[in-house]
Amino acid sequence: MVTIYDIAKACGCSSATVSKAFNDYADINIMTKQRILKTANEMGFIPNTQARALSTKKTWTIGVLFQDESKGGLTHYFFAQILEAVKEQAEKSGYDLTFISRIWGDKKRTYLEHCRMKKTDGVIIACIDFESEEVQELMKSEIPVVAIDYSSPNVSSMVSENYKGLNILTQFLIQLGHKDIVYMNGHLTAVTYERINGYRDAIRKENLRERIINSKYYDRKTTIAVTKALIESGDLPTAIIYPDDYGALWGIKTLREAHIRVPEDISVAGFDGIELGEMLHPRLTTVKQDMRGLGRGAALKCIKMIETKKITKTETTVGIELVAGGTCRKLDK
Repeated sequence: MVTIYDIAKACGCSSATVSKAFNDYADINIMTKQRILKTANEMGFIPNTQARALSTKKTWTIGVLFQDESKGGLTHYFFAQILEAVKEQAEKSGYDLTFISRIWGDKKRTYLEHCRMKKTDGVIIACIDFESEEVQELMKSEIPVVAIDYSSPNVSSMVSENYKGLNILTQFLIQLGHKDIVYMNGHLTAVTYERINGYRDAIRKENLRERIINSKYYDRKTTIAVTKALIESGDLPTAIIYPDDYGALWGIKTLREAHIRVPEDISVAGFDGIELGEMLHPRLTTVKQDMRGLGRGAALKCIKMIETKKITKTETTVGIELVAGGTCRKLDK
């Protein structure tokens, strides 16, 4: 097994210098550091993570707290892409990921207790009840935390342009001639309220009928039930905006099973820009979020707080893109 002493000998320097290069100390020449890291890689050096943790007072792990109500787990179409980007950026920076839960063996712990027991350097949170007491406790702790798709002055976060997304999507439908547009919102969070306001402002600008129906994000059962209730009401709109693409796909299936054609009889749009929407024929109209940008940004923000030892509470906004697919049609005047 290759040791730091072997690398030091190959580079013609001391083992202390090699150690400084691995631990990114400031008092080492950048060229020397690059030469040491290159030599270590060529020699197949594998760092001793336990020794590294002792010397740096870090475990080099970032916790991931994720528990969506849809029970989709790692198959969650939206979060899976975000998590992959988090993983790539963390690994590139020398960190591992570990999942945080309330269960430790046969005992229940709070999220904060779990993080402290695992000694995670930081935590990234997504798809969870951010207002729960345990999550709030974690966000107010000494541990660097970054929330994804959650807006609050109490924690650092990565969010999309949610207001703009619903606003331009609603305007797009209005430009197609739609005057009766239903928006099915997801769980009532700060992000959801931004989307509702985006929809409302576009509707009110044209003095149109406001129709908002409560639903849930990534919830097949609720989406089907709400869509069926709308069909049975006998008051179908000309267009429906679902909380997310997953809901839009189930909504389209439910409408078609009731012999309501999309887009011939009713237009449908989603939000997120997941790959499944591209596979649909015709392609789903949606607002595409930069999921990889959200994940990469969350990892970088968390790592910066860890390495500077300064907890910040800033919000970073990532852009969106309207995808004008074929599930929305222009109405005849």
